[in-house]
Amino acid sequence: MRYVLFAACILALCYGLFRPESPPDLFEQSDKVMHLLAFAVVAFSSRLAFQRVAGWPFWGLLLLLAPLLEWLQHRLQPSRQFSEEDMLANLLGVLLGLIAWLVWQALRKRFLTPRQV
Repeated sequence: MRYVLFAACILALCYGLFRPESPPDLFEQSDKVMHLLAFAVVAFSSRLAFQRVAGWPFWGLLLLLAPLLEWLQHRLQPSRQFSEEDMLANLLGVLLGLIAWLVWQALRKRFLTPRQV
């Protein structure tokens, strides 16, 4: 189930990043919020799926991919603008995913017995 969730999140992220047109503006800077939340969900779901991968390389790779995907978006879809603000939102989303993961782990250790962890 973890891998299915991860795959669904990756597919949704790729659709959002690489579709020809920009997403609709729901409110001012809504695209930044969508970048932040999308990368947070992808980061958390990918960590959930790949728990056995060492932490530093895992999070380092996600932090490397966050700006790279914004650049790749513009290269593959020239009609889409490269945005440093979107790149920053991607990076912050990964950090938000890391924080969510750490909170999740702390709560699991606190509320589950050793056999359940």
